[in-house]
Amino acid sequence: MKLLLKRLRDDWPSWLVVSFFALLPFGRLAEIPLSAFALCLPFLARSAENRQRIRRVSILVIPIFLCFWLPMVVSSLDSYLPQKSWVSSIAALRYLAAVLSMSILLRADSARWRVVRWTSYLLVFWAVDGFVQLIFGVDLFGIAMNPDRLNALFVQKYQFYGPTLAMLSPLLLEHARRHWPAWAWVGAFTLTLGAVLIAGMRAGWLIMGLVLIVYMWLMFRRENRELRKASLSIPVFVFTAIIGAYLVSPLFQARLDQSLTITQGSAEAISTASNLRMPIFNTSLAMFKAHPVNGVGVRAFPKAYLEYAAEDDIHIRNSGGKSGATHAHNLVLEVMADTGIFGLLGLFAGFVLVLTFWRKMTPARRNEAFPFALALALVLFPLNSHFALYGTYMSSLIWILFGLWAACIKNNPA
Repeated sequence: MKLLLKRLRDDWPSWLVVSFFALLPFGRLAEIPLSAFALCLPFLARSAENRQRIRRVSILVIPIFLCFWLPMVVSSLDSYLPQKSWVSSIAALRYLAAVLSMSILLRADSARWRVVRWTSYLLVFWAVDGFVQLIFGVDLFGIAMNPDRLNALFVQKYQFYGPTLAMLSPLLLEHARRHWPAWAWVGAFTLTLGAVLIAGMRAGWLIMGLVLIVYMWLMFRRENRELRKASLSIPVFVFTAIIGAYLVSPLFQARLDQSLTITQGSAEAISTASNLRMPIFNTSLAMFKAHPVNGVGVRAFPKAYLEYAAEDDIHIRNSGGKSGATHAHNLVLEVMADTGIFGLLGLFAGFVLVLTFWRKMTPARRNEAFPFALALALVLFPLNSHFALYGTYMSSLIWILFGLWAACIKNNPA
C-alpha cells in the first residue's frame, strides 16, 4: 500500500494527462485535469530551478501561443458575440499556464512514456468497445449505439469518437512499435483502423490515411527488418478492413456511398458528398469578405451565419430559421471567418515557428517528441473538417499535446 501511494505521489502528473484523455468522451469533464495543470503554475514558479525551466521553455511556447491567442483578442474587439469572444480569449490563457506546468512536471522521459503506455491501453479499449457496440447494439457499459453514428463511450459527442481515436493513434502505434512484437504493431493499426472505419466519420478516415502514409514511409526508411516485413501486410489488412466494414457496418456503407457521389461532378453531388458542407464553406467565405481583417469574432460563427448565409440555406431551413452551422467545418476557413487575415498570419507564423523548432531539436529529442508531434499535426491538418478549432474540445486537445511536446525540451531551444 505504501508503495502504491508513493507511486501515485511521484507519478500523478502522468496520471493527470491520462485522465484528460480518458475524460474526453464526457464533455467538459476533461477540463478538470487541464485546469489542474494551469493552477499548478504559481506553486511551481516558487522554485528557482523551475523558474529557470519556465524561461527556457517560454522561448518556444509563448511565441507560438501568441500566434493563436492574439488573433482571438483582436477578433473580440468588434465581434458579433463580444461577450462570448472575450470570455473565450481570456479563458484561453489557461492553456499557456497548463503547457508551462506540463513542461516542468513531465520533463522526465519516463513520465511521458507512462502517458503513452496507458493512453495506448485506453485507445485499445475504446476500439474494442466500438466493435462490441456495433455487434450487440450496446457497448461494454450498456450504452446504446446512436442511430446516426457509432459512439461507444462518446454519448454526448458521438461524432467525436472516430476522429479522436484516429488523432491519438500515434501514441498507441509508437508504444506498440517500440515495445511490442511486429505482429502486435500491425494488429494495433488494424484494430484502430477498423474502429475508425465503422465509426462512420470521414474526418477519421482521412486522418488514418495520413497515419498510414507516415508510418509506411518510416517503416521503409529506418525500421528494423522484422517490423518492415510485417508492415508489408498492412495494405492487405487495410483492404480487408474496408471490405469488412462495408459488409458489417451500415454506417460505413452509407457514408462511403455518399462520398462516392462526388464522381457525378455536379454541384449538388459535391454538396451531397461533403455532407452538405458547400453552403457552410460559401458562407464562411462571405464572412471573410465582409470582415477580412479580424473576422466576425471567435465563437461568433453561429450568429454571423444567420446573416451571411444564402436565403435558401439548407441548414437554416432545416432548423426552422433558428440556427445554421456552428463552425466552418474546415480549419483554414474557420480561421478566416472567425479571426480574418490576422488569424491567417498567426496560423502561418505558428506553423513556421513549430517547424523551425522541430528542425533545431536533436535527433534524440525528436524521437522523444515524435508521437506527440505527429498527433498534433493530425489535429491541425488544414483539410480537417471535424471540430471547431477555437472550441473547448479541440483547443484543449491541441494544448495538452503541445504540453507533452514542450516537456521534451532539455536544453535552451534558442
